[in-house]
Amino acid sequence: MKPIIIYPPTIDWDHLHQRPQQLLKALSQLDCLCVFCNINMHRRYSTGFSYMSDNLVLANGIHFSKALQWSRTSYPQSPLIAYFTYPPYIEHIMGLHVDLILFDSVDEPIDEFASWLPSYAKAVQNSHIIIASAHSLVKRAGQYTKSQVYLIPNGCDYNHFQAAQIRHTIDYEPFNRGRPIIGYIGAIAPWLDRNLINKMGHSLPDYEFVFIGPLLHQKGMAFTSSNMYYFGPKNYADLPRYMSNFSYCLIPFKLTEMTMGVNPVKFWEYLASGNPILSTPLPEIPQKYVTVITEDTFYASSIKLENVGREERIKLARDNSWTERASNLLAIIKRKLECG
Repeated sequence: MKPIIIYPPTIDWDHLHQRPQQLLKALSQLDCLCVFCNINMHRRYSTGFSYMSDNLVLANGIHFSKALQWSRTSYPQSPLIAYFTYPPYIEHIMGLHVDLILFDSVDEPIDEFASWLPSYAKAVQNSHIIIASAHSLVKRAGQYTKSQVYLIPNGCDYNHFQAAQIRHTIDYEPFNRGRPIIGYIGAIAPWLDRNLINKMGHSLPDYEFVFIGPLLHQKGMAFTSSNMYYFGPKNYADLPRYMSNFSYCLIPFKLTEMTMGVNPVKFWEYLASGNPILSTPLPEIPQKYVTVITEDTFYASSIKLENVGREERIKLARDNSWTERASNLLAIIKRKLECG
């Protein structure tokens, strides 16, 4: 019996390829049937159920209870697993008949995610399996349960991002100017350190800065130097092409209680390119693989940014794929189903 893993409508399938999409894709390749309730924000898909592959189904514009009913009818002998990352969904999931409830703690329920806090303890206490993407999140969840909380860090879609190891020509500015590029790919969110970004732009006038990703609760980037470019969101398929033109990849997160629990997916994706990574000192990022940056770092345009350890970075990405993460998660699920 193949497990059926159903994810309630929380994020759009195409908005950003985040942890839920990556885990479900990898689990589907391990012979789990995965049903993703897609918000279908831009109406890219017809309403209803569509197979992306033999084991991966998008439930476009479909409520969780209806997706659950479809799964139960279509695969009557298979165990049903409700997998969720948004704590308030526990209220709805508890009222439905499923074999397992799997809560994935992906962000600290504080600061930008403070609205999660009233539901967080209930999500932990009423789930059969609790996993978390970072050590601090394991510790937080452990405050509300005596059950084991499993660390499943984020991973790398290595087969996709290894294409960034070879440069792809982009024939427009700043990619065609022959100057080194420091690039960021991901959500343009409140946790980006704007002061640090602008200080880098002024301190490194010989570099171009490129930002790619959707605006999240932001009106714009508010650049203060002319060597910075914002290109908006790009298709997931095209991201390695842009990344291949970066001289350095950037993770300019503020250091807050919330970001202390962030294990950035982009860190793993950047590694696959082989490019050196500039990052603020986030606890979940092993610092031997990045050049740590702070506002105090950038005091002159002559700052030395070294490119070292390319093969070691690539190996770390290859060894920490989403397939490896999904295999660990599936083993946990199977043990729980066997033990009851």
